[in-house]
Amino acid sequence: MKTSNKLFSNLFFVSGIAVFCTLLWGTAFPAIKIGYRLFRLDSGDIPSILIFAGARFAVAGLVALAVGFLWKPKAMLLHKQDILPVSVLGLFQTFLQYLLLYIGIVHVSGTKSSLLTSVSVFGSVILSALLFRSDTLSVRKVLGCCVGIGGIAFMSLSGGDLGGFSLAGDGLVILSNLSGAAGNVISKKIAPDRNPVQISGWQLVLGGSALILTGLTFGGTLTFYDVRCFGILLYLAAMAGVAFMLWTFLLFHNDVSKVAVFNLLIPVFGTMWSGIFLGETIFTPTNILSLLLVCSGIFLVNFPFRFKKAPRINN
Repeated sequence: MKTSNKLFSNLFFVSGIAVFCTLLWGTAFPAIKIGYRLFRLDSGDIPSILIFAGARFAVAGLVALAVGFLWKPKAMLLHKQDILPVSVLGLFQTFLQYLLLYIGIVHVSGTKSSLLTSVSVFGSVILSALLFRSDTLSVRKVLGCCVGIGGIAFMSLSGGDLGGFSLAGDGLVILSNLSGAAGNVISKKIAPDRNPVQISGWQLVLGGSALILTGLTFGGTLTFYDVRCFGILLYLAAMAGVAFMLWTFLLFHNDVSKVAVFNLLIPVFGTMWSGIFLGETIFTPTNILSLLLVCSGIFLVNFPFRFKKAPRINN
């Protein structure tokens, strides 16, 4: 266990795992688009889309718990004292975040939603600084977040006119990302007394189930037309389950700000995977410069600069 603690606190290992998680989450952008096509979901059919999202997260949670049961069966059980904190986490990190996102994204372009997604990083950094003494809000962290968000803004704004502010669009997408930021902090808060796999698994099951029920309540349906529908849903579920498990481990052993800043890579990786799977142009000067800015921001937050004091000269 001590070896595991040291490993998940090692700066280079944490960076590698965080990049891997965002790389996985980046695949969700093209995979969800492919899923919409396979399930024949119209972008305006929010209830059915919520069922699709809920099924993805609920199955992801079951996958995580199944792996956990093979490892530590008793640790995966949801005890009475776990129900409230894990439910609150599921409310913010899965249910509210994706409910608000899928409603708001109908009124916002993909380019603009990519920019607004970076709000969650600032939200995580600020909330963590307010709630955890060890996670101070330094000038370096704020500068790193600004540089990273500047990279996303540069990539997004180059796509053209983003239009004015819409409460039903921009407002809900921003609230969605703030909900995700709150989820990061809640996860960090409740993790010390619980198994990270148990936390991520159950919050996904509870949050995903709530999304399914909401979609069904408002008349949504999900039809499996062929085996490809099962394939894309299983991929999205497995990807989310693995990424959330690893992310929870990282939050358990590290300051929220140092982990959350890697979320800035998600839109960049989303663009990259979209180019690979959907044939979109990705290797442009804008995208490359954006990636460099995002990486610079992550470097500023995670790699402290230490200056050696000049030796004193005795006269």
